Amino acid sequence: MRTDVRPPVTVRAALYRLFWRLHFWAGLITAPLVIAASITGLIYVVTPQMEAWRHAQVDRVAVGQNLQALDAQVASARSAHPDRPLRFVVPAHQPGQTTQVHFGPDPAGPKAVDGLPSGLIVYVNPYTAEVVGTLDELQRYRHWARKLHASFLQGERWRWPIELAASWLLVMLITGWIMWWPRGGLRALGGSLRWRGPGPLRARWRRWHTTGGVLMTGVLAVIVVTGLTWSAHTGERFRAAQQALGQSAPRPAADLVSAVPADGRAPLTWQAAYEAARALSPDIAMMLTAPRGPEGVWRAENFDRSQPTRRFVLVLDAYRAQPLFFAGWDEMPLLARATAVGIPFHRGEFGWWNQALLIGVALACIGAVVSGLRMAWLRRPSGGGPQAPALPASGWRAAPLGLWLLLAALAWAQPVFAWSLLAYGLAEGVAAVVHRRRVSTVA
Repeated sequence: MRTDVRPPVTVRAALYRLFWRLHFWAGLITAPLVIAASITGLIYVVTPQMEAWRHAQVDRVAVGQNLQALDAQVASARSAHPDRPLRFVVPAHQPGQTTQVHFGPDPAGPKAVDGLPSGLIVYVNPYTAEVVGTLDELQRYRHWARKLHASFLQGERWRWPIELAASWLLVMLITGWIMWWPRGGLRALGGSLRWRGPGPLRARWRRWHTTGGVLMTGVLAVIVVTGLTWSAHTGERFRAAQQALGQSAPRPAADLVSAVPADGRAPLTWQAAYEAARALSPDIAMMLTAPRGPEGVWRAENFDRSQPTRRFVLVLDAYRAQPLFFAGWDEMPLLARATAVGIPFHRGEFGWWNQALLIGVALACIGAVVSGLRMAWLRRPSGGGPQAPALPASGWRAAPLGLWLLLAALAWAQPVFAWSLLAYGLAEGVAAVVHRRRVSTVA
């Protein structure tokens, strides 16, 4: 007697096929982007070494006896580029460092070239107030490597491919972890992770793919999530959610103004503003922005992002050097602290161990993609190309409510992923209709 009630193992098998199919298509579609993101990440993560090699002539000078006033240093840079708008100044923080004077685009030229920044950095010897070098913003290795990793040097409008790859990489991590999780639970974890073992060639590739993927999952998840927090579309959703939850980093109000004295007192000089900010801020390299207009304010914040606990934002009255706003690590909510730590970790700014870990994850990511593609090729039909795992009719019906809620949450949080998920769903629907018609025709 036949029955339509399927045993639990069939439901489990249908779910496994569903996760496998999602994992397969996510990997196949985004493989080139994931490899590109990994390679550009490798290029970016060696920024400290590359900058020390390429830019030592503008970053370092011989230590002198006395520092020149910051006003003299800024004036020297401005005299070399009088037509450029001054954005901010990074005073020399350690002995032998140069002062960086950052200018905006040339008013007579484009604000951006092919969607990329066209600012200028002038380096000044703080002991002599002489200009020692000038670099276009993208000539600086860290800026060039960051734009390469974020948008393949195609401007802000082309950041979505990396965002798309990161979004589906989350799907690959989730589905891969579910498929790998051994039925024996925690007690079976050790036996499920091994590089070597018996079996055909595809089984060996699968062990390498699974073990490497599982071992890097935790770190890769942090990298993906932190990368998405400053992406174009998902980042906007993240910042809106932060603000709604009261978890965004404190920022000064836009309407803060200086009290213009009636006695005609002159505003603070660069040197006086710097000394006042230095007295109120942590010991870390800062960027200092001058007031705009008579009621403008001095703004200072950390330039060095590798020390999250020393992050700060400071606003000073331009005439009295009184603090109008200050927020540091202690004032940051929990989620803002997490991103303050996670983003420098993503960039490899915590030292050699951070860089080594990211290099290992990037190489493992490339290895996982290559091994996954190799497995797909080995399981292809004779004479054909890679074929997606077959999905039984009960596959999508077997999906638990939690999976649908997870996909909905990911789609809401990641607009680029939402559109690609919609396209994927339509493709699966069309494929199912074609398959049913083909089966009915054969029958």
